[in-house]
Amino acid sequence: MNRPLLRAIRATLAYDGSAFSGSQLQKADRTVASEVNKALEKVLAHPVRVRVASRTDAGVHATGQVISFRTSSPRTPGEIYRALNGLLPGDIRVTECSEVDFTFHPRYSARGKAYLYRILRAKQLPPMSREYVLFIEEARRFDPDALARAAEVFEGEHDFRSLSPRLEDGENPVKTIWRVLVTRDGSLTEVRFYGSGFMYQMVRRMMGLLVAIAEGREPESAAKEALESPVTGSVRYNASPKGLFLERVFYTDAEMAEAIGKTVGGVSG
Repeated sequence: MNRPLLRAIRATLAYDGSAFSGSQLQKADRTVASEVNKALEKVLAHPVRVRVASRTDAGVHATGQVISFRTSSPRTPGEIYRALNGLLPGDIRVTECSEVDFTFHPRYSARGKAYLYRILRAKQLPPMSREYVLFIEEARRFDPDALARAAEVFEGEHDFRSLSPRLEDGENPVKTIWRVLVTRDGSLTEVRFYGSGFMYQMVRRMMGLLVAIAEGREPESAAKEALESPVTGSVRYNASPKGLFLERVFYTDAEMAEAIGKTVGGVSG
């Protein structure tokens, strides 16, 4: 006899994407969702299919991926949290778990997301960093100031279709990037994108274009031209997934404003 699904649970995941074929379920491949579903079925004693806030490609990491699922299990969020972390493989961890209203959807309830991209310039790529950065040899031309200037062009509301190879059915290519923050710490350059939403491969294509600009393969004007002449998939640069992290998903304007220190939806940070 089927038991009613009486409760909705939200959880935040961190994972090393190196050995996953992305976050979404796939028939034959190992994915984040498939591993979580498998562990949850043991914890809850009934089949589960999680919803995911954001699709991440193979090799992309996360520190703040959000999932939700429904259950008839009497287990508390704290018990689910502990049991899941005892069963999940070492490259996935649950960092938060709570009960939510049935109206919550990790993707459609989201107000915005933050992505981080990491670039390392050095003489050699340290073995322990090889899956977590885009490596650029120190001897190669690379102008981080040009990258930062071009990145500012992406801020604001724009049609970003040029920076995605495809649009989902009914998807609006007009997105708002609240802030692009470029920071440098020695050999490491980090680029954070805070936005209302991102299309398929959009962050990787923005980064691919920014790196091409920093290396002198494209003029700084290329970022502006991609926005002013939107043609689906016209930007073909696609940065490695290894340097990309889904850092956080925001569910209120106040969360976003606090994170970026700017006004979002009329709320000041």
